[in-house]
Amino acid sequence: MSENISQHVSHCILCGKCLQACPLLRATGREELGPRSKSDLCRVLAEDPDKLSETDAAKLAGLCLGCGRCREVCPQGQDVPGLVAGLRAAHPGFKSWLWKTWLTRARMLWSPSSKAAGLVPELFHTERLGPMLKMLAGMSGGPGLAPFMTPKSFPDTYRGEKLLLFAGCTANFVQGRWLMAALRLLDGLGAEVLPGDFTCCGSGLKGAGFADRSAAMAERNVAVWREAGRPRIAVFCATCLAGLRAYDCFESDGERSRWVDSLLPLSETMRGMEFVISDNVPERLGYHHPCHAGADDPDRDFLREALGDRLVAVTDKQCCGFGGVMRLAAPGLTEPVNRQCWEALRGADTVLSGCSACLAQLSATAPQGVAVGHWLETIG
Repeated sequence: MSENISQHVSHCILCGKCLQACPLLRATGREELGPRSKSDLCRVLAEDPDKLSETDAAKLAGLCLGCGRCREVCPQGQDVPGLVAGLRAAHPGFKSWLWKTWLTRARMLWSPSSKAAGLVPELFHTERLGPMLKMLAGMSGGPGLAPFMTPKSFPDTYRGEKLLLFAGCTANFVQGRWLMAALRLLDGLGAEVLPGDFTCCGSGLKGAGFADRSAAMAERNVAVWREAGRPRIAVFCATCLAGLRAYDCFESDGERSRWVDSLLPLSETMRGMEFVISDNVPERLGYHHPCHAGADDPDRDFLREALGDRLVAVTDKQCCGFGGVMRLAAPGLTEPVNRQCWEALRGADTVLSGCSACLAQLSATAPQGVAVGHWLETIG
């Protein structure tokens, strides 16, 4: 355990920036759940692994959203989500195993699970199971949003360019409409989409403590890119994009730089385009900024440019509360995080985002009458 933890521990200068950034601390007011407390405790464990019981260490490993906001602001480069992943690797309980099974068998489990969850009567939506059933049912997104933006014309920027498309597990297995919309956009742009058998980005497994399995996925995805001639890769999930950017399985620093430069947020291909807005456009639109999008969020910038003052609510510091493994380990602690997110989106009758995990969580927790969907669904 000490090896998994110590590689991420650095000296804390008590600046408090992580405390201001942590959505879990902000929503609960409990400093023991904040990044600094986890960092301090993990440093002690790195020096003396017997300081904490197996049960307590496993519990601590479950209490992190994995949003990475603390890592972004830490002047010392402290990686608290990495520390927690180390704890999870050292204490892989049943919930971690369940999460691993869910992610590695997405092709087989996601679609039937989503359909089955939607058939469970409300009577059986207990306090603990209800939110999970709603999230599973929401993965398929129901009928989806009706498109209300049509491109007037497409620029020639990408015409004739050969691209790979990284769709991600959600689009591949339960949200085929996203994949089809992305392909239509690339076709309109005149790009040639190359065949590429990508697997999961692996970020969910890495955060859950399954670094070896995540690394194997990274190696396969990089191999697909190499075999295709190292072209650009269009991506439309913010969390997938962050996971792909974090890969470190390259032959040289130069190849790693080329990989990062090749990753193209799909929304960037539409910057500067003009759209015809149809009469069925929702009156009040909101946008949820995914934690893993970082400060520079191309999806948000695209929507602000395309929709103007129709975008009435945009989250900034708020996390949706999805939390990965924490969604299973401590669902009660994710709820106040989610409530703060919806407070920031108050007034919107349709909420858009560009992260598959965020969309699953928001679809499951949306107030009555509020629709949720990927921004790709708005383009016809």
